Parts: sequence; C-alpha cells; structure tokens
Amino acid sequence: MKRLCSLLVTLPLAACSTDGFELPSFSSVTSLLDPTRPETQTLSGPIETVARPDFGGSENITVSSLTGDGAKSFTVRPYGNGVRVSQSDGCVWTRSSDWFSPSDSWANCGDSKNWHTAQAQVRELDSLYPLQIGSTGRYQRSAVSHTGRSYTRETRCTVTDAVEVVRRGHAATPAYVVECDDSRRLRTTWYAPGEGPIAYRERHFRNGVEEAWVRVD
Repeated sequence: MKRLCSLLVTLPLAACSTDGFELPSFSSVTSLLDPTRPETQTLSGPIETVARPDFGGSENITVSSLTGDGAKSFTVRPYGNGVRVSQSDGCVWTRSSDWFSPSDSWANCGDSKNWHTAQAQVRELDSLYPLQIGSTGRYQRSAVSHTGRSYTRETRCTVTDAVEVVRRGHAATPAYVVECDDSRRLRTTWYAPGEGPIAYRERHFRNGVEEAWVRVD
C-alpha cells in the first residue's frame, strides 16, 4: 500500500489517506487508467443546480482531444429556436439550445457512408432539468439519412455524479457528470454551472471510444 501511495501522491487530493499519504479519488484513478476521461477530483464544496439553458448569443469553443487528435474548435451560432454548430473538421450540426438533446440535423459528420448527413425530428419526453444528481431526462429522435435510411431511437440521460474537473490553466471546476445512452452510444458530459460542457466522451458500445475532449479556452 505504501508503494501505491507513493506512486499516486502527485495526483489530485481526495478525502481519504493512508500512512500520511493522500489517495486520489476513485474518479481520478479512473482517468489515470483511462486517458480518454478528463482528470477529476472530489468536490470541495457544494455545486449549484442548473436550470434549462437559454442560449442568447454566439460562442467559440476550443477543446483538446483526449484521443490524440490534437485541438478542435466549435463555432456556435443561434439557428431558429436552437443553435448551429460548425466544427473545425468540417462537421456541421444543429439542435435545440439544450446540450443534451440529440441533434436534429448533421452534415459531413463521421465516416459512415450512410449516416454522415441526415435530418431528424427530436421530441423531449421527460425533462432533465434542473440538473442535480439523480435527474433523468428522455428524448426521442426519428432520423432519415441522405441515403434514405431511417430509425427511431430513444435517448435516456441521467446525472450520475458531481466532481471537480482539473484543467491546465484553470481552477478545479465543479461539474455534473451526465450520461446519455441511446442503446448504440454512451455520451458522457462533464457540465459546469455557468460554463456548460467542459469535457465530453462518446463511446460506441461496439467500436469503443470515438471522441473525447476537454475544453481549454
């Protein structure tokens, strides 16, 4: 145990200790073993609840990939009753101002020959808000691809935890951990009150992690 403590002593501090050494929280150990998750630590204080967002302007976001793909940027602009997001890799998608709602259109996204471009109808079945541990929301998306393929699928989102995300150049940031499962992919967002998504991980149940990043701006 002493040897393990000495190896981990440089990680973020947690609430428990052994022989004078501070052990990292379980979430920090998880991020060490799985580099596609952001570095986190136990909350040092209370975290605010989050009301349904009301997007009121444009925003530019820069993120650093946790899968070795370098930096990526997102340009977010108002679009009808929602937002239009243009990624630096050429992918463009739209959705409501609710980050967790599935997108209702996308173009030039991913490498699937049948699904890189599509339109969809999205309906909220149960509200996820206000965000607090245990909150659950549901969405239904009916999509049609540019090649004529279609599906109707339900997404269930649950606030599973609250932690502090550790980012270079930033104070440790309290954030909710929200997992959205649509039976094909598990999308995990670390969502900070007042800032929005500061880390994200998307894992395909068959193909593994497809995207993971932490916000750096």
